[in-house]
Amino acid sequence: IGVYGASETGKTTLDQQFTTRGEIRFLGDDDRTHHGQNWRGNLKMPEPTRKRIKSKGMRKTIVSRDLGGHEEYHNMWLRDMIQRKVTTVIVVIDNRHMVDTKNTRNQVALGYLVDSLAKNKRPKGLSIRAWLRAKKYAPKRVIVLANKADEWMSDEDYSGWERGFIGRHKIFDVFREDLYRLQKMHIPVILDAISARYGWNIEDSVLKGMEL
Repeated sequence: IGVYGASETGKTTLDQQFTTRGEIRFLGDDDRTHHGQNWRGNLKMPEPTRKRIKSKGMRKTIVSRDLGGHEEYHNMWLRDMIQRKVTTVIVVIDNRHMVDTKNTRNQVALGYLVDSLAKNKRPKGLSIRAWLRAKKYAPKRVIVLANKADEWMSDEDYSGWERGFIGRHKIFDVFREDLYRLQKMHIPVILDAISARYGWNIEDSVLKGMEL
């Protein structure tokens, strides 16, 4: 799997939950994920790590990297997807665009991935084999997880989630056009809500999405 999204949406917290379940302490600015450069000037990729997740009797080993969310790292997301032949792309968002309509970082992050897939963009730093493979690359599915549900989800929202209607929530409205574009590319899209910090619906949402 590949886990991507804007900075501070909770990707690192989610990665920690996959590794060790439990309440995660609040991560501050000093805990943000950053990447240095190698001698060729390319950003250095962290090593992928394996995690074992389970839900309702199902168990699966997933492999992912903890990548930064700042815009200068967007190219790394695409490189990671192509190099590892990622089949499940997870995009983590939060509710910042509902709190401040001028904050479009969530939309920029998802838009970058959708544009890149639509145009078969080839990022810098690929090996020759990956460069050739990039032309036909596409993930099998995209899962969009609305994180920090403990902050934005009301009782009414929770009732809608229980009935399977979370995709209708207004937190996803600003992404509709990009989601339609993915479907037009024959890439299934799954929408769900989680609380990475408190471990709510983490493994269930991922394993359920991976069944498609």
